[in-house]
Amino acid sequence: MFWRSTRIGRGSLLILALIGLAAIGIIELSLHKVKQPWFEQKLAAAKLAQKAEFAIKNAIEGKHIVIDNLSDPNETGLIGEQFTLITTDQGDLDAKLTTTNPNWAGVIVHLLKRARIRRGDYVAVGWTGSMPAMNIAVLSAIETIGAKPVIITSIGASMWGANNPDFSWLDMEKYLYEKGIFHYRSSAASIGGKSDRGANLSPKGRELCREIAKRNDVPLIEEKTLDESIKKRMRIYRKELPKGKRYRAYINVGGGVASVGSAHSIGIIKPGLTKTLPKINYPLRGTMILFGLKGVPVIDITDIKKLAKRYGLPISPQPIPKPPAGDVFYRNHYRTGLVALILVLYSVLTFAVIRFDLKKFFEKRNS
Repeated sequence: MFWRSTRIGRGSLLILALIGLAAIGIIELSLHKVKQPWFEQKLAAAKLAQKAEFAIKNAIEGKHIVIDNLSDPNETGLIGEQFTLITTDQGDLDAKLTTTNPNWAGVIVHLLKRARIRRGDYVAVGWTGSMPAMNIAVLSAIETIGAKPVIITSIGASMWGANNPDFSWLDMEKYLYEKGIFHYRSSAASIGGKSDRGANLSPKGRELCREIAKRNDVPLIEEKTLDESIKKRMRIYRKELPKGKRYRAYINVGGGVASVGSAHSIGIIKPGLTKTLPKINYPLRGTMILFGLKGVPVIDITDIKKLAKRYGLPISPQPIPKPPAGDVFYRNHYRTGLVALILVLYSVLTFAVIRFDLKKFFEKRNS
């Protein structure tokens, strides 16, 4: 064999580069989609959410409610107005549009499964009217898994949420229940907003919330203070739980003050699943905090854009992706065996080029 005593020839380097490019091409061709755990349940939940969203759109059209295709370009009917009498807070339109993707139901299945929720398990839910599409995604996931939710709603909604007094979230929820799409409804509701009693709404707005609760036959929580409202919620959760059962998770959707407690809590608890709540001094303990401090896993659905990026869902999608779409359904993987083989072979080849000049080796062999 010819031992290299001079620098590597250009021909050898060119051959090595071409082989390297070919190796990269082969590796890239090996990239393929792999179904993620609980794929079938995630897909079933997403399809159920899609069905529910279509039903809401049909209901809105039947009520002759105008859909603004500027704020709701996909015309889902799940994006409300900027200002109404039951609008409680500011809202992020892009975040609201992001929630209209039914594939979020697959994300919620993923989180529930990671929390080890099984059929028959009880789950406490606290949500508002701010993100009706996300409420649909959560309920779709719960129904698909076969868990049993106990739900308390805040009727008011932030900008672009379910803030139409004639078709609020409680109205949507009841409609989906009566259509047989979902089998669970809210056990109670509060006005929501500041102090959970609509302190930042007009008297007319608060009265509209009371009418919404009444026409949907949902008991209204209207305590004198926020602390009393939180205690009332906890009593309702305990009352609705059958003897011998316990809650296996708490799901918070949105920023309802009686649920999250304070903005400080949102900053501490990361969006998504938190199995163990940090043992710190919380300025105000909402129901989410109280459940978490008892060791109940918490699923916090806030900071929608951050969650969307984490799970590969588009921001403000146009058009809305059909299920299955997103990283909770598929992830791209290389064929590791092939990659390892190519890496070994290319390493051996590179070593040979460094130690031996291939061009001179072949020239010597032919001479």
